[in-house]
Amino acid sequence: MAAETSAPHPPSLPPPATAAAPRHPRLSGFEQLDTRVKELTSSQAELLERIQKLKQEVHNWRSNIETQVKTCQNELQGLKKGLDSEVEQLKSEMKEIRSAIQKEKGNLSAQSTTLETSNNDTKQALQTQDQVLKADTEASMEEQTATQA
Repeated sequence: MAAETSAPHPPSLPPPATAAAPRHPRLSGFEQLDTRVKELTSSQAELLERIQKLKQEVHNWRSNIETQVKTCQNELQGLKKGLDSEVEQLKSEMKEIRSAIQKEKGNLSAQSTTLETSNNDTKQALQTQDQVLKADTEASMEEQTATQA
């Protein structure tokens, strides 16, 4: 009998039920891990997709901002050129006005000198007339005095 108990089981027989029971909980743990790995992988893929979308949004936003900045710079350069042109025109006009004022000053000085000369000539003419009138008046008075005497 001892030989019977020590004899091996034939290989075609299924393993006993007690051996199958411990394997099942082990497979169930792997299945849970596999499911969790799939969830994490899916979550990672979603996160990567969101990151890619955010990167694209940032790239588009930056591109739009750069375009706006260039547009503003171009507008400012145009305005600056316009202002520079106006300033140059105003400077030119101011030079013309200054030279016209200087010319007028010169003309006024010349006119003033001419007027002074004219005034002096007029004064002299008036003095001469006064002297002639005085002389005529004195002569008339002498004649009257001589006629009365």
